[in-house]
Amino acid sequence: MNVRKSFWGRRLEQGNTLLLTVVVTGLIGFLLATYLTLVQSQTTATMRSQSWNYAMPVIEAGLEEALAHLNKDGATNGTLATDGWSGGGSTFNVTRSIGDAWYSVTIRNYYPGTTTNTPIIESKGYVVMPLVLASAQGALLASAGGNGTVNYLGRGVRVNTRQDFIFSKGMVAKDSIDLNGNSITTDSFDSMDPLSSTNGLYYSPWHKDNGDVAVNASVTNSLSAGNANIWGHVSVGPTGTISIGPNGSIGDEAWHLSGRNGVESGYTANDMNVSFPDVEPPWSGGAFSPSGGWVTNSTTTVNSSTNSSTSYTYPFGCGGTVTSNTLVSTSYPAGHPGPVITNYNSGDHVAGYTYNRYSCSSITSSTNTTYTATYYDYILDTGNYQVANLSGSVYVRGTATLYVTDTLNMSALAIKPGPGNSLQLYCGAASAALAGNNSANSDSTADSFGFWGLPSCTSLSFSGNASFTGTIYAPNADFRLNGGGNNNVDFIGASITKTATMNGHFNFHYDEALRRIGPFRGYIVNAWNEMSPNDVPAFQPQ
Repeated sequence: MNVRKSFWGRRLEQGNTLLLTVVVTGLIGFLLATYLTLVQSQTTATMRSQSWNYAMPVIEAGLEEALAHLNKDGATNGTLATDGWSGGGSTFNVTRSIGDAWYSVTIRNYYPGTTTNTPIIESKGYVVMPLVLASAQGALLASAGGNGTVNYLGRGVRVNTRQDFIFSKGMVAKDSIDLNGNSITTDSFDSMDPLSSTNGLYYSPWHKDNGDVAVNASVTNSLSAGNANIWGHVSVGPTGTISIGPNGSIGDEAWHLSGRNGVESGYTANDMNVSFPDVEPPWSGGAFSPSGGWVTNSTTTVNSSTNSSTSYTYPFGCGGTVTSNTLVSTSYPAGHPGPVITNYNSGDHVAGYTYNRYSCSSITSSTNTTYTATYYDYILDTGNYQVANLSGSVYVRGTATLYVTDTLNMSALAIKPGPGNSLQLYCGAASAALAGNNSANSDSTADSFGFWGLPSCTSLSFSGNASFTGTIYAPNADFRLNGGGNNNVDFIGASITKTATMNGHFNFHYDEALRRIGPFRGYIVNAWNEMSPNDVPAFQPQ
């Protein structure tokens, strides 16, 4: 009995041990499986994140090509269907590989030949997915396609672009601006707005308060406003400062109309941080040499007067206006066209007639035409012109580009009014002088004349009593506005130079239309948005 009991006791103990071993082994296996699953999930998440992030450089490569294509081929060829791009109308696209990755880019809303384009770029990047991702795609995978061996993860970005206009402010300098003249005023107008200009020309009673002044430098007193009246904002670099005289005033229209001095709250900022690319020569050769001659212009004056006459007979053939007044008379007007009412007295006899008396007003005029012949040292028609030394007056009667390489002293500039007549003047001379005592494009709009100073152009002056209308971009030049005597001189348009100094009586009028129709550096990104996975289709390269 004891032997049997001992036997079954040992068997029972062995069974308990086996059961415990099975339970412990199962628990260890479960924990191990859980741990391996967790490790696999972490690995998958890490690989997904790496692949997702790797897609972004591919997307950015597509965006960079699209922007470069817009700014180069779109401007020079008039179409985007070049350099491997295909499409037409307003949509163009291209697909390229980067190693084992790919990007597919589409440019929409671009109309060749239109100056107000706002293109939309969609760039989709595709990268190779690791096998673990290909077999178990997660929610973050935008799309994938495969041929059984290679699968791609897709991600996309949609950006809106805008034109980066050069003259977005009135007066801009890289290093410093000194407004130390007398009675200096900056304001603005809009040559394309009939409520802010007269036939595109500046009209003082309709001026606006966007005559902004800015300096890119971050030094003490980088902008000295003196006693100037700045109708607009003032900006300097991140650590730059602004000085203002006791009678100076910076602010909006209401601030100035109230006669206040000083700076209005919110009208100064330290946010200037822009680049000023150098100007390149317009060509390397093959231009015409300009010559001079006589230009005849005519001015017609019309003198008008009004002659009035009264007749009881309808005035046939009157070339003016006809008015009528009702009269009563006993004498019937023979040949009168009526209406005529016969009046009777109590004896039924004719007592008179009621009829209209007509008065005719005729206009006479005389015309006087005055012809003026003016000699210009250089006459430019449509085309490209180049000269080493320019000295004298210039007349433009077409769409002209002029490149001056050595010396420039322009005493007068006249651009014949009319659509398309304009001058783009490129200056390689170390020192340039504009205008003198004659008009400098004063009868045209600012977009019709552009001065472009190459890196070698380090000094630019505008002097005399002449008004100036146009734009100046000479980022390496010290710009001095001198003279004016006791008269106020108007500078209409915009300028970007290394420094700017005003001496004399100057009014600087910024043309706001340059923000929309002026020259621009190219297209820049205005908005950036991630595309949804549904907008990024599956992709498999051929």
